Amino acid sequence: MLAARSTASRRSRHWHSPGYVAAPLMLAGLLLGSWTGPVREAEAATAVREPLSPRLPDGRQRAFPTAEGFGAGSLGGRGGKVIYVVNTNESGPGSLRGCVEASGPRVCIFRTGGTITLREKSLVVRNPFLTIAGETAPGGGVAIRNGETQIRPSIEISTNDVVIRHIRLRPGPHARKACCSGGLGMYSEAARDIMLDHISASWGSDETIDSEDASNFTWQWGITSEPLLKGGPGKDDRARNMLFTKGGNVSVHHSLFAFGRFRNPQIKMKTPGAVADVVNNVFFSPAWQYVVSFGDEWTHIQANVVGNYKIAGQKLRNDHMVQLFSESGLGHSIYVKDNYDEPYRTEPDQDDSLVLTEDQRRFVVKAPFKVPTVRTSAPMVAYDEVLAEAGATKPERDAVDKRIIEATKSRSGRLLKTDPRDVGGWPDLDAGTPYQDGDMDGISDDWEAKSGLDPANADDGRVDMDGDGWSNLEEFLHFMAGDPEGGDAGPTPDAQ
Repeated sequence: MLAARSTASRRSRHWHSPGYVAAPLMLAGLLLGSWTGPVREAEAATAVREPLSPRLPDGRQRAFPTAEGFGAGSLGGRGGKVIYVVNTNESGPGSLRGCVEASGPRVCIFRTGGTITLREKSLVVRNPFLTIAGETAPGGGVAIRNGETQIRPSIEISTNDVVIRHIRLRPGPHARKACCSGGLGMYSEAARDIMLDHISASWGSDETIDSEDASNFTWQWGITSEPLLKGGPGKDDRARNMLFTKGGNVSVHHSLFAFGRFRNPQIKMKTPGAVADVVNNVFFSPAWQYVVSFGDEWTHIQANVVGNYKIAGQKLRNDHMVQLFSESGLGHSIYVKDNYDEPYRTEPDQDDSLVLTEDQRRFVVKAPFKVPTVRTSAPMVAYDEVLAEAGATKPERDAVDKRIIEATKSRSGRLLKTDPRDVGGWPDLDAGTPYQDGDMDGISDDWEAKSGLDPANADDGRVDMDGDGWSNLEEFLHFMAGDPEGGDAGPTPDAQ
């Protein structure tokens, strides 16, 4: 069975006023006492974020130590071949496209940083079992952008078991009429068991991130920012961050949505009984048309909206945190708990339903829907954590994310009309120097030597030395990604 929500936190502070004056720090355990609903009481006694088990309750292996939500069991390229990405060419030998379009389980390891410009077509993941390990890139990391005539999302996923971590998607405007030019799209019922972690995405002309018919996926620890108001022909008056339609079972947690006045995200599922889980996100825009929204066009909507933090902006239509669109009469059942919603709910003892307009509060339910575990903090704790850790942080945050984070903290800036160059444009990412990997198994020689592996043996990357279900290559990727509970390939004490 799916696990109930767990609650834990590492630090906390008082709620503060819209004037944004931080109050003194408190003991996290004391604050959590006032924030813990009945479902989470048993696990809220500790103020320490407990490590997650490598195994999910259903027996599947977790994608990596910090993978949570509906996509946590994605296999990615586990056990597959290592494919080096050695250049930033759009296609050809050594390109990211070469890895994406290969067949069989595979892991894309980057030997260069820089920006990949797609002038001809998007990167389409048609073959399952793929890991794009952006955390391995040297220099300034890897970004992907679109040329003006490339009118599809930079990455399209139409298959199962895909893991993508620590990349930057900066598509930009287009010169030709387009339906869905953006950063990433998941399309078809085959798109399932997908984990999108620490991705930074901005400057989409429609939704920067979107899906149609995808199921069982997670967007976590991401930044979605500055969707364009006018991204190209037929794309006027937009500024929309994220849209997930049809399909079902969606987790969106610990992410920043900035400078998008609509769809942060918007979720309209189709699978009966599916659940959307929207947890510990931060929302900032100088103007709100709608913030988080749900539509019942295809099925009755079930959703949890828990522990999120919304910063007030100009009200264009409805600036409450949650908006429900009644499109078919199938209805909504929305569980809301512990959200901070300026100016409507700014104290923890206020009624939770205040994050909806009065006429929509009849759709609020008393009990949360069962979902895979997402470790959940009080909203002010989530605010600190998301601004510190979300987005593509490996090997470092780029200038775009640094600017977005500072604008969120200072509540400054405005929506971006058309041209990213108006806010600094695409950063020039350093290619850097890749780590030494003599046997080309994807693992650095230094890490192999430190972990008791053989830097000259290309086969030991597939071995699981400590018996936790992750191969040695995966343990190295956990280390490179900064997973606080990963990166140790040594034998377990019982094995010594």
